[in-house]
Amino acid sequence: MSTVEDQNGEQPSARFGHTTTVVGGTRVILFGGATGDAGRYTITADAYALDLSSNTWQKIQPDGTAPAARAAHAAACVDQFQLVIYGGATGGGSLSSDELYLLDFRNDQSAWMLVPVLGNTPGRRYGHTMVFHKPLLIVFGGNNGQTAENDIWYLDVERAPFQWNKVQLAAGAKAPMPRVYHAAEVCQEGPANGMMVVFGGRTGDNKSLKDAWGLRQHRDGRWDWVEAPTKKGSSPEPRFQHSAVFFGPKLLIVGGRGDDVTKSLPTSVYDTETCEWKNLISINRFRHSSWHLSSLLFAYGGFNHKHPSAPTADLQVIDLTQQPELGVTRKSTPAAPTAGRAAALPETPPTIGRGLGPAQAPGTAPPGNLARSPTPPRLAGTAQAANRRKELVGQDIRIAHQVYVGVPKEFSALVRKISIDKLEDEGKKINKQASPLAIVHEHDGPGIHNRVIKELLKPGEDYESSVGDDSFILDAREVADLCDQTFDHIQKEPMMLRLRAPIKVYGDIHGQFPDLMRLFKAFKAPHDLNEDGDIDTLDYLFLGDYVDRGAYSLETMCLLFALKCRYPAQIHLIRGNHEDRTINQIYGFRDECRRRLGEDPDHHASCWSKFNKCFEWMSVGAIIEHRILCIHGGIGGAIHTLDDIGSMQRPLVVAQVPSTDQEQKVTDLLWSDPTDNDSIEGVTVNETRDPDGSGRIVKFGPDRVHEFLKSNDLSMIIRAHECVMDGFERFAGGKLITLFSATDYCGHHKNAGALLFIRRDLTVVPKIIYPTERSHAVWDSAITQARPPTPPRPLPRARREDFPS
Repeated sequence: MSTVEDQNGEQPSARFGHTTTVVGGTRVILFGGATGDAGRYTITADAYALDLSSNTWQKIQPDGTAPAARAAHAAACVDQFQLVIYGGATGGGSLSSDELYLLDFRNDQSAWMLVPVLGNTPGRRYGHTMVFHKPLLIVFGGNNGQTAENDIWYLDVERAPFQWNKVQLAAGAKAPMPRVYHAAEVCQEGPANGMMVVFGGRTGDNKSLKDAWGLRQHRDGRWDWVEAPTKKGSSPEPRFQHSAVFFGPKLLIVGGRGDDVTKSLPTSVYDTETCEWKNLISINRFRHSSWHLSSLLFAYGGFNHKHPSAPTADLQVIDLTQQPELGVTRKSTPAAPTAGRAAALPETPPTIGRGLGPAQAPGTAPPGNLARSPTPPRLAGTAQAANRRKELVGQDIRIAHQVYVGVPKEFSALVRKISIDKLEDEGKKINKQASPLAIVHEHDGPGIHNRVIKELLKPGEDYESSVGDDSFILDAREVADLCDQTFDHIQKEPMMLRLRAPIKVYGDIHGQFPDLMRLFKAFKAPHDLNEDGDIDTLDYLFLGDYVDRGAYSLETMCLLFALKCRYPAQIHLIRGNHEDRTINQIYGFRDECRRRLGEDPDHHASCWSKFNKCFEWMSVGAIIEHRILCIHGGIGGAIHTLDDIGSMQRPLVVAQVPSTDQEQKVTDLLWSDPTDNDSIEGVTVNETRDPDGSGRIVKFGPDRVHEFLKSNDLSMIIRAHECVMDGFERFAGGKLITLFSATDYCGHHKNAGALLFIRRDLTVVPKIIYPTERSHAVWDSAITQARPPTPPRPLPRARREDFPS
């Protein structure tokens, strides 16, 4: 059942047609709407803040020029602390202006400002929806004063000057009919991840609707609509003036009215994973607003069906863990999401770097009263309040509590879900199939890169059977052409890449091409001729050490280069310590080019030379969503700022014996490791990699990690470079993850290989594979015997009995 919450402070008057928007994770901002009673409604422009820790309202008086009074407008939160308002009605048949207003909470005092926008706009309208799907504000539908619309407009908040763009669908493409008073929300989890989902509304001729549609922009820029299928249950009753929120992969349709205004409608739930509709209890409201925090669904204001002309000021709450139809228990409740970033709010929020308003001064935090609450939010008036406090506290970027494991041998397509802390405990199988459309790219068709993808990208095939075969699918001239094409893309990229989630991150591959194919088979490939790839829904980041030791460095390098050429904006390659001619002439890659391409590697135009030219121009770091730094090695003792990494000059030649501060920074970035455990702090000699004790290669402690993250407004470091037994390993209290994607390192250690899937909400999900019985055959035994591998990191104590040393 729903409960009506007690409210404190300067409570707003009863109203309808308003908006409520979560800001900073613990505050809700109410703006506008209409107050009064039938025939005596007054349109307002007042703003209130609701503190969810105490259900206390405060009327706010921001600086600047506020939007004119309006109702039936739309609002959205950009990043964590910026609220935008667009459109609405002013009463008497008049509409609000087509200006975009921003309420900025990042500085000590809140302030309204008018966002300067060039060119055309969506125009005046009411009853439309607006969502923020980073970095885009998306406006859909509504009524322009004469007719209902089904047009789509978007504005990129990270690209100035700001400009509205109208989406042009392909000729003949399906689209929802024009509508007003519908609801829309962005899904952040499951097969509809990244879609704006629209439900219901009313047509221009006053017909109520009950259809659901998903809108997605593909990575190549295409937009399309997909009508949501129904496999189980009955579609909800037609409705309009309702609201919608996503709870994980489930869309909740809250309240609304149909043709009979006196009839209350149940809360309907659409599961995007099973395509099933179910009904929950009714919230008994329309023209209200709603939001959710953790597993609590809130609804504020609007009309009830018994008195459909007098608005209310009630705050209603439903505990979704008490709804058995949702299949949710309190133990599995997801962390409270933030409104704009789709990432859980950290205890100390990072500086918001790119938004619509003026940039926040470096090193300053958002205002404390909006950034976080010193006390976990509580829900006044509910019997379960005390038990819910801890569940509502904002969380930092987190590692998922479960890891996905691709089963080896003949069952690599089967996926098991098991505990992250007890890798031997099996859980239930999962079988979630995404449904992206095949991406269309300007480089489709003939070309060396397309030939390589066609002939090499075959997930699951047995490459191990051809070990020792000196043939290769390309001749030296073709490999050289592929290197030249790749160089054209790499040289244009900055040393520090700025990337978006969702994204898959891979660690060291070391010529272990069969493992790359097994990871692609178990967890999807970017492009697959036989199945749908997932490149149109996420990016791929590889952290270096593509070559050496393994028997398939050419396959690995040529496929990654081919993918880079085909999808230059979605495949990202950064440099490892083996992407260095001094190193890879010793550890196998030079000899492999000589044997398999029949070339003289020392010739200035050889493929080996061209590969290394590309390596010297590769980026050396990447930042995901301004929060996660990805590098190959570490921060050592010489790297203190992001600029230390981003300012490195190209072509970057690694000094084997660093003699300057800049050379030491390069060595630290590509060669340094974390200390053996969290109890060893500071910067120490790396005796494993630097046995002569020269001090040029070091280990860095957890204190260095915490200091670096704090001073650079980051939340996590992901790095590669070291073999770890489970394929990934946490350090510095989980603030640093080491990732290794090649199994059974050099045929000695029986380690697992892993990738990290970083979801849109910045949850880090490890996905691992175990070595096969024949995995040792893919390592170059001559290299291994002549130059023993660096041993894996010491196992955590709880894991030492699970694997042989």
